[in-house]
Amino acid sequence: MPRVAVLVDTSTEWGRDLIRGVTSYAQRHGPWQLQVEPRGREDSSQLPSQWSGDGIIARVSNKKVAADLESRQVPVVNISGIELEGFSFPRVAIDYDATAKLASEHFKVRGFQRFAYVGPLHYTYIKKHADAFQHQIGANVATLERFHYSHESMGSENWRKQRQRIESWLQELEKPIAVFAWGTSASCQLLDACWSMDIQVPDDVAVLAGAEDALIAQTTVPPMSAVLNPSKQMGYRAAERLANLMNGGSDRGDEERIAPIEIVTRRSTEVLAIKDPELCKAVRFIHENVFSELTVAKVAESVPMSVRSLQVKFRDVFGRPPLAEIHRLRIARVKELLASTDLPIANIAQATGFGTAAYMATMFKRETAMTPLRYRMETRLR
Repeated sequence: MPRVAVLVDTSTEWGRDLIRGVTSYAQRHGPWQLQVEPRGREDSSQLPSQWSGDGIIARVSNKKVAADLESRQVPVVNISGIELEGFSFPRVAIDYDATAKLASEHFKVRGFQRFAYVGPLHYTYIKKHADAFQHQIGANVATLERFHYSHESMGSENWRKQRQRIESWLQELEKPIAVFAWGTSASCQLLDACWSMDIQVPDDVAVLAGAEDALIAQTTVPPMSAVLNPSKQMGYRAAERLANLMNGGSDRGDEERIAPIEIVTRRSTEVLAIKDPELCKAVRFIHENVFSELTVAKVAESVPMSVRSLQVKFRDVFGRPPLAEIHRLRIARVKELLASTDLPIANIAQATGFGTAAYMATMFKRETAMTPLRYRMETRLR
């Protein structure tokens, strides 16, 4: 039985779901003896010097950890986006370009014209994430406001000083503004600071977290929208590559990027900042009725305006017709339900406004190039 160490923090939903993905592979293709130690994000991820095993899946976060893993002379698969010069373990990571595109689309369809990014920007890979977000929001946006955030203990003096900097920064921002934050911790701080300063969320400041943690998201005021990342899929794929290496196979060490699933929308971004009152009313009607038997004609009637005028306004602002927006919202919800529930396909089709499973499958495959069942299999790993 292969012995595999999984060096990932267990304090975040991202880490726990990644471990679930590894476990799913091990149960299906093993058995493996998995070594997982409960640990926080900042805890040491080094193995004991006397550790003996067959393979390692790890978040390789610094050169000290990388050098230690390399010295073990067993196959290692890296699941971190951190790039370390001189080390080239096979890597499975989140597709940050796809994440940035998803976040920008989430904000732009709500009419935002001003954007900000919050995260630990001293890390090269996080700066690249911010750059990707700036690229996705478009060349017509002159600047992307950025705030360097670092993880600090709540009881420390550094935490207090950073909180003061956050409040000063929020006060100076021109509003309304959409803020994309690297992780859960930064998003919680932003929302708490807005609450204490009487800044309206999401009307003045909309906040989107870069990683979903369903428990933490429900504790914030208002509840926090977040990117649902493919952690289970990453863990499964990392285990698959490790198994190949442990069985004597070859791996060119290529970096493999996996796209996020969708955005879980909660109150922290549920707002429309569209200046055109007619278009704003139409978009709001779509969001409120998208999972019913909705047609473009019904949307136009709700304003009221002609279907032709509605089509023109949509294309001018969003670059696509209203029907495409209806389908986008429905497909997003289908992805979320496929990835996080056991609902039958027919029930999902009814719940998302597609009506029939066949029609939903046709539209879903047109958008994702795979069937709903295949998508569920790849994201749920069942």
